[in-house]
Amino acid sequence: MARRSLNKSMFIIFLVLFSVMLILPTVGEKKLEILFKGDATAKQIEEVKKKFSTDDFKIESGENKIVVYGTDITAATMNGVKAQEGVKNTRFKGHWAEQYLLAKKINLGLDLQGGMHLVLRSNFHSIEKKQEKRALNELLAKKKRALTEIEKADIKKSSILSEDDKTEITKQALEILRNRVDKFGVSEPSIRPRGNEAIEIQLPGVKDPKSVKKALGATGTVQYRLVNDENTKKVDDWLKNNMDGVPFPTDNIKLDNLSEKIRIAIKLPSTFELLYLYKRDLDSKKLVPGSLLVLENKVSLAGDDIKTASIGRDERGGFKVDFKTTAEGASKFAIVTRKENTGRRLAIVIDGKVRSAPSINSQIAGGSAEINGDFTRSEAQALTRIIKEGALPVDLEIIEERTVGPSLGQDAIDSGVTAIKVGLLGVMIFMLIYYKFAGFIANIGLVLNMVFMLALLSWMGFTLTLPGIAGFILTVGMAVDANVIIFERIKEEIKNGKSVRMSIVHGFDKAFWTIFDANLTTLIAAFILYNFGTGPIKGFAVTLLIGILCSMFASLFVTRHIYEIISLNKKNKKLSI
Repeated sequence: MARRSLNKSMFIIFLVLFSVMLILPTVGEKKLEILFKGDATAKQIEEVKKKFSTDDFKIESGENKIVVYGTDITAATMNGVKAQEGVKNTRFKGHWAEQYLLAKKINLGLDLQGGMHLVLRSNFHSIEKKQEKRALNELLAKKKRALTEIEKADIKKSSILSEDDKTEITKQALEILRNRVDKFGVSEPSIRPRGNEAIEIQLPGVKDPKSVKKALGATGTVQYRLVNDENTKKVDDWLKNNMDGVPFPTDNIKLDNLSEKIRIAIKLPSTFELLYLYKRDLDSKKLVPGSLLVLENKVSLAGDDIKTASIGRDERGGFKVDFKTTAEGASKFAIVTRKENTGRRLAIVIDGKVRSAPSINSQIAGGSAEINGDFTRSEAQALTRIIKEGALPVDLEIIEERTVGPSLGQDAIDSGVTAIKVGLLGVMIFMLIYYKFAGFIANIGLVLNMVFMLALLSWMGFTLTLPGIAGFILTVGMAVDANVIIFERIKEEIKNGKSVRMSIVHGFDKAFWTIFDANLTTLIAAFILYNFGTGPIKGFAVTLLIGILCSMFASLFVTRHIYEIISLNKKNKKLSI
């Protein structure tokens, strides 16, 4: 019994320490390095310093830079600084726990840190009209006569998008928007689908709505262009001699400067263009530059020259990508894949980024082709979606727009923190007065419940909104419910004349199913809110779910273990409850 108790104690101590370390990125000190342009004026630098003039921050000055230390450095802070005149770039360094543990920091929603909220929807009507027009032109070219009203009606009917089509188009739009948001260099953007027709975007600290809306709402450009291998080799040689082992910068300005530097160094003719081949980073989910390619300026095929794309299997059982072109696209494809281009790569360029560059193996004149490359299923799916993005350019329309000021958010944070403190203190005082020493143990469980909650939310990289704070406050009030039930059961057992040890054992055992049933109904309600609610409601549901699970663990495991330790002392004949 003593050994088992020791093991439990060690487990709880480890869990508490690990939880505290997970919270450190959220509550610990962070470092923000702000780099200024060479021509930045003293006034511009002072304007940036004013943003951190409170006692919450510490500033160190250097040559063309300042370093800011503080616990309240948010994504909105960084994005706001980037927009300041004279600022060249910012570098953020999180807490050491982020580097060596699974720890992340709790992000703040727009209602707490300010920024821009947009909801965009694919213009399905426009897409249907484009499909109908293309189908009419193809049938006209095939029939070589005027079409009947029945044929026109059939084409119009076949052009209507199904629910599956709308879902797929929304996925394509999501990919396009991620690419465009990456261009802004915004820290911690949130891009997620809302149903199967709309996409919700949150950009913390962004203060230029016009440029954002213009870039996000535009129709994407998709091109198929030949890679020039001779000049691409010159670029590879330059990179090997000058940047061997050094990764490409992530800043767009630095990327443009690097490509211009290489263009001048290798004396690249104006008939070619240097573009980066991008790949998806598995950790950040962002597109990052992987290599540089030299492309011909001439566009061999446009995105809408491709009709469909799908995943298939090659003769070895591996995955491949099959696609079909339009009638016009077939003739273009036959030209670009002619014999002299065999072995060359054909780059797929979306919004100025090369997303794939498969090789041409033979001339394709029938309008149907395949791309092989020892793909995994996920790689084949990604390439299929890339081709589909070009095959069906998505027109996006803004259906909801909201800009949130940071001052309102700070007031909400301060009010929320005050409410949590007052609620926590009120519950703890009540428990101490009413249940005496047992109330003190319940308070330990209450504090640990908050620690475990914050740890789990940090571990998940949770985005905290105002309703999320409401979930916290509600959890504080509900967290001692289980303890109240347990204590009343223990009191009944003591009144029935049982020993302290047996009263504790029976009190916890008899209270378990009552606590479980009561919390299960709340868990079901929170689960429904999470699955059917929108962003802020989901935030409330998550904090409620995690709060209930943590409070059950704290009361049924941690506080029970404390009582088990107390009951080991046979001299204890009374319990302060």
